[in-house]
Amino acid sequence: MSDVQEFFGEVISRYTLEQALADGILVKTGHLQPSGLPVVFTSNLFEDVKDHYKDIIAKGLELLSKPDAEDSPYMKLRVIEKGRIWAVANTEGVTFMKPEDY
Repeated sequence: MSDVQEFFGEVISRYTLEQALADGILVKTGHLQPSGLPVVFTSNLFEDVKDHYKDIIAKGLELLSKPDAEDSPYMKLRVIEKGRIWAVANTEGVTFMKPEDY
């Protein structure tokens, strides 16, 4: 049993990345190298930044590469633009979102 499972208990429902992509909640924009983990945007954010999303990815990955005292073994969160754009990295990939999408 993982530490997360011990803390939260048995998972009773899970909304997968594949389901969120199929439903249009998330938009896949690429993969991390060399891991192959996906880079996704919430559709809410992507509509606002689709003309320059690559710049946001570059900035987010740069910030995520630097350690932060609040990082956990399971997740990192970085503020790309205060009140506007966040990046969350976990074991499933990197998600860019608006704070209200979290």
